[in-house]
Amino acid sequence: MVRIKALFLLVASLGIWLISCTTTKYVGEHDYLLDKVKITVDSAQVKTNDLKPFLRQQPNYKIFGILKWPLYVYNWSGRDENRWLNKQLRRIGEPPEIMDTLLISLSQTEFTRYMISKGYIHADVLSTIDTTKRKKASVEYRVIANTPYRIRNFSSSVLDNQIDSIFHLQAPKSTWLGSLFRVNTEEFTSLIHQDALFDRSVLDKERQRLTSMLRNRGYYAFNNEYINFLADSTFNQNIVDLEMVVRPFQFINTEGLIEERKHQVYYLNKIQIITDFDHLSPGQAERFMPVDSVLKDNIWIFYGDAKRSLRPVVLQRRCYITPGMLFNERAIGQTYSSLSALRALRYVNIRYDEFEENDTLKLNCTILTAPAKTHGFGVEIEGTNSAGDLGFASGLNYQHRNLFKGSEMFAAKIRGAYESLSIDEAGQGNYWELAGEASILFPSFIFPSSQTFRDKVRATTELKISYNQQRRPEYRRAILSGGWSYIWQERSNQLTRHVLKLYEVNYVFLPFLDRNFIASLPEAIALYNYSNQFIAGSGYTYSFNNYDPLKRGNSTYSFRLGFESAGNLLYTLSSLFGAQKTAGRYRLFGINYSQYIKGDVDFARSLKIDDRNTVAFHIGGGIGYPYGNTTELPFERRYFAGGANSNRGWSIRSLGPGSMPVTANSTFVYRVGDIRLDANIEYRSKLFWKFEMAAYIDGGNVWTIRAYRYQPKGNFDFSRFYKEIAMSYGLGLRLDFDYFLIRLDTGMKAYNPQVEGSKKWAVFHPLNLKENFAWHFAVGYPF
Repeated sequence: MVRIKALFLLVASLGIWLISCTTTKYVGEHDYLLDKVKITVDSAQVKTNDLKPFLRQQPNYKIFGILKWPLYVYNWSGRDENRWLNKQLRRIGEPPEIMDTLLISLSQTEFTRYMISKGYIHADVLSTIDTTKRKKASVEYRVIANTPYRIRNFSSSVLDNQIDSIFHLQAPKSTWLGSLFRVNTEEFTSLIHQDALFDRSVLDKERQRLTSMLRNRGYYAFNNEYINFLADSTFNQNIVDLEMVVRPFQFINTEGLIEERKHQVYYLNKIQIITDFDHLSPGQAERFMPVDSVLKDNIWIFYGDAKRSLRPVVLQRRCYITPGMLFNERAIGQTYSSLSALRALRYVNIRYDEFEENDTLKLNCTILTAPAKTHGFGVEIEGTNSAGDLGFASGLNYQHRNLFKGSEMFAAKIRGAYESLSIDEAGQGNYWELAGEASILFPSFIFPSSQTFRDKVRATTELKISYNQQRRPEYRRAILSGGWSYIWQERSNQLTRHVLKLYEVNYVFLPFLDRNFIASLPEAIALYNYSNQFIAGSGYTYSFNNYDPLKRGNSTYSFRLGFESAGNLLYTLSSLFGAQKTAGRYRLFGINYSQYIKGDVDFARSLKIDDRNTVAFHIGGGIGYPYGNTTELPFERRYFAGGANSNRGWSIRSLGPGSMPVTANSTFVYRVGDIRLDANIEYRSKLFWKFEMAAYIDGGNVWTIRAYRYQPKGNFDFSRFYKEIAMSYGLGLRLDFDYFLIRLDTGMKAYNPQVEGSKKWAVFHPLNLKENFAWHFAVGYPF
């Protein structure tokens, strides 16, 4: 209790010290610290957040929107700028934002321009400065939209009948255009409508839509600069008559004069693929001397010094353009993305040479590619923390990116791990793990499928085999696995991903079991978790994720839906061939096998507040149901709660199931379930440099689908499950290196269903770091 009081006094003293640190320490005598900025708009169609990017001056940054921590850090520095400590504090912190009336005026101008672009031609932007607080200023911008301009009539002036007919095309009834691309119905829908706001951004989008339509239909030389909009607003009634004009093609004749003519379509002529291209050497394409060439389906493929590093059919099948076809920007883009997806290539570029033949404009297309390094090695070293047990792991991996000259990737990995286990009834122990894995990724379906289907998706076939050996004081376990999976994405939607686990077999073998340990377990747990068994089945996972590591601050969301089924084929074969049951179960080669179905769903959303603040939340659930040859899910397929990616107030595998109390015998073996519910919300705020802080609330638990004697109060019951949802809260510190993120999270129990009475609400009781605190070290965001 004395330690808790001392910690409380320390935190309170720190808070008082922070408050006492004036934010105006480095504000000049006649200057004002820009303390607050407020923007109000009297139109529901214009959001405040739409105007914030045009604000030229903003107050100092607040962590979680409350505390100006970077400014406090800056103010901790002394006035001697030459001292090392002062330099570091000022580099880490943020200098005071001094109110600048010129920047306020520029912000008003930017707001006015934005409102005009949205159709509010007569908008007024007013600013008010409040300096009643000592050396602090608050600025309020009031945007008065007034009556906007709307489009009364819309017409087009397209002298070229061919182009005009393309603009009026309707989307085809079929959902597929030809055999290559899914139709985007927005391509055929005009964005300009009568009585719509006179919005310049909508005009730009319409210009781009029409340009794409033409470039997908042969008009290689067309760009959006040829489309202009003429607005007539002379009616003084806040209305606009809008006319779209498509200007003719302009070119310079032999006499150096500018001439005009109709836009013309281009046809693809010769198509050639050059391998072994050195993109770092200027003019290398012109000097390239092939040592081998192949004509495959009217496409010339030229090989350099590496000779046939990729089979001709591999390159030809990823080329979606053919001689004689109209130029199609969509097909060109598809060719580029398809070739870029080959792991055996590190560079892809497409060049055109245009010429005229028999009054027809043509393009010679040259696709330049460069091979990637065939072999790759990597070393991984990591620290581990499982329920407070510290350890380390390291691994060595090897990759061959072109195994059979078809961009097949062979990967092999070995990994070793050690962990010092906590002292328990068995005494001090060690955990060792040695694992090996080998896989081959084929850049297509290894299965009979139509060319049309292969053209629609970007597919990968994975064949994988692995071996994992685990050693603990209580047992030794070995897992031998093998599987065949398909992974694909629709070419028209790269944000979605499908994984079909065609079949996967896991053989769990336990060469050693401590007799005392097994004797202490219920019979069912020993049977399903600590005996030799097969787990064989199939599964499917659909996922969507618009996360971009280069645009991490943007609002994103992800969705994942998975289904797994095991043992059905083995059970059917056992029944058909009249296998005999042993203890009420079928066996394969004298070994038990599991039969179950399992489903999971997860949704996560990240909402950007501003450039330095984000709110993210996640909700998910899953259920597994054993049946037929099984009355309990295998240990490897059961859910657990607690840990860095779950309820962070608990260590990994220390929560649940349900309200099962904590006893001396309730080890991690018992703390698993067949049903899970998770919910998390997290506020993320940038500090300085690469550092980020987070505050979060987690909720959730796991339950068993049946009432098991050895897991009292662990089953899911509608009458009480909502009382068994554990809650925790905490703070986290993250180090963001753009492509990966390291985080340290601390969690405190708020509501603990594992205890009785008023002690459940740990948040209302004195701070107890020993029983109610957990910390986690991990890589990547929790969701």
